[in-house]
Amino acid sequence: MFNEEMFPVGYYSFNDDEGLNFQLNRFYTFGVFIREELFEIGRQIDSFEKWISLFIELGEQAENNNEYLKAATCFRAAQFYTLSGEKDSEGNSLKHVLYDRCVNLYNKHFCQLSGLRFERIPFQDYELPVYYSVRENSKGTIVIHGGYDSIAQEFLAMLPYFMEKGYNAYIFEGPGQGEVLMHHDVRMTPEWEHCTGAVLDHFNLNDVTLIGVSLGGYLATRAAAYDKRISRLVMYDLIYDFYGALLNRMGSFGKIFDYLTRHPMNILWKSLNKKFNQKYFTKWLLLQGYSIYDNIHTPCEYFNHIKKYNTRDISGLITQDTLVLAGASDIYTVFYQEQLDALVNAKSVTGRVFTEEEHADHHCQVGNMGLLLKTITDWIEEKSYGEKSGS
Repeated sequence: MFNEEMFPVGYYSFNDDEGLNFQLNRFYTFGVFIREELFEIGRQIDSFEKWISLFIELGEQAENNNEYLKAATCFRAAQFYTLSGEKDSEGNSLKHVLYDRCVNLYNKHFCQLSGLRFERIPFQDYELPVYYSVRENSKGTIVIHGGYDSIAQEFLAMLPYFMEKGYNAYIFEGPGQGEVLMHHDVRMTPEWEHCTGAVLDHFNLNDVTLIGVSLGGYLATRAAAYDKRISRLVMYDLIYDFYGALLNRMGSFGKIFDYLTRHPMNILWKSLNKKFNQKYFTKWLLLQGYSIYDNIHTPCEYFNHIKKYNTRDISGLITQDTLVLAGASDIYTVFYQEQLDALVNAKSVTGRVFTEEEHADHHCQVGNMGLLLKTITDWIEEKSYGEKSGS
């Protein structure tokens, strides 16, 4: 039975580093590791290098034990924080090698699910990978995609849940994501309506609910603004202003940094670039951005580029029923009310800020995936059937 109870509840302090701890909680939220395992893993990790080596080791062990989902998650964890450009012992891109290993193992695990299908569909001069499950007498169609540096396989646990609830569900990758990036080197574009439209065209889909995960909250909004086959939009979570949220987190330095992004030749960039390169996390973050976005080579170019990823200018084009989700502790929630207010032409606007008491206040409700999925399906039911029946 695939329901809310299949996902553990709780957000824990597995590691002192905020970013690493978030990733460890993701593995707990999807039920891949038990809590005691993650406390032990978190205790051992004191650097990004240790994170990578330990998860490769754990992945090998899990694969040898035929624990394919755990092995896939471990190799994905290692791949995620591997620096772009790093080589393995044979001179191959370590990031690509780990990506292929984790995807093969994800597929080994999920191919056991009844009704799961996979297809690559034509788009421009390459193909988009799509996982999907369909059923007879479905209640409707849900289409899902990720965001900034996601891979589709991380969300596949959602498919049996939505299928159990009576829906056909599709998960796809677009430019800058997963296979499209790693195998075709196609970088992310803000113009998400094109790849989304290709999926809707290929499967002849209409009256769909589109769910955009993380930065996908912006991408899905962009698609819904220009493709009215999308009847319901779920911002999971809202990305009203990607750059602005990062700037806000900088505190008092934010105003200075914003000035510098508008003055790329300022002498202070030389010092900042050096500092960015000295810390593993900031070096990783920027190299990740350089690999995802096209023709971006410097921190200044990166921060100027992400200014394009905001729903401020397109929210007025949204005419669909819209669900805006946010976590009380998430950096993007600073723009929650602005996002609600900007949806002036939406058929309806429903917003929810998840709280610490609900164990769902972090980004993408890591800590209570069951509550998140129930919130979405209850909303789809209301908008699809509640108003039509007058209930």
